[in-house]
Amino acid sequence: MKKILLPTDFSENSVNAIHYALHLFRNEECTFYLLNIYKIPYLADRDVAFMNQANAMADFEEGLRRTSKEKLDKLLSEIVQEKNPNHTFEAISDYNFLIDSVKYHIKDKDIDLIVMGTKGATGAKEIFMGSNTGDIIMKVDCNVLAVPENVGYHDPKEITFTTDYDIDYQTADLQYLLDILKMHQSNIRILHLQNKALTEAQIANKNNLTKILENEVHYTFHTLTNTDFSTAVNCFTQSRGNIDMIAIVARHYSFFQRLFFRPKVEELSFHTKIPLLVLHKM
Repeated sequence: MKKILLPTDFSENSVNAIHYALHLFRNEECTFYLLNIYKIPYLADRDVAFMNQANAMADFEEGLRRTSKEKLDKLLSEIVQEKNPNHTFEAISDYNFLIDSVKYHIKDKDIDLIVMGTKGATGAKEIFMGSNTGDIIMKVDCNVLAVPENVGYHDPKEITFTTDYDIDYQTADLQYLLDILKMHQSNIRILHLQNKALTEAQIANKNNLTKILENEVHYTFHTLTNTDFSTAVNCFTQSRGNIDMIAIVARHYSFFQRLFFRPKVEELSFHTKIPLLVLHKM
């Protein structure tokens, strides 16, 4: 039984991601948790005196909670019309901060995947602005499937897995990817961006990856040289023309790495027009 968290703000983007998840796992037994996180918005100075009154604050919060629940119930009623016997649902309204709420429910519900919609940033916004999905990818230790806006669903028949062979992969690290590959009889294309010869450790990791994949799925290896990460991935997917999903294993980054250097997984989430599966190493 898969347990999948579906954060939503009721936007078209987030609802599209929900429907993508329902189709992707249509033949799997799943419990989907629809999560709406609400909080009191920024208040102008002239309203502070009023909102500081405890009763007014409580009434305001109750109104937000009621609106959240009503919208969740409406969304849930639309979803269950598909009547998939493999799927069960639970709606959750939470007055909290995004990351705190997601972390809590991952632990409380034993969540193994988060599915979210994402909007790609452009220009200077890529440097100075994050996104909810990007924050969750970087700060929450759980697998994430990021679904770009306006992406319609079709079965992922070909998936690109990007790697630098610096990780000693274990089967558990790739289990969610393996499940999707088997579920849809997908092919996997392993893409490596190479600027120098592989080290002995990288060769060993590549051989270990081969052992995990062999006898399980159909795979091929590919290499691109002398180009930046996101450009390489986008060029590869465009040249093949039939890539339906990109997968990558995330790593843990220190505060200063996140502050001064954009990790590859976050960079890719801004640029890709293809659903991105981010796996966290077990």
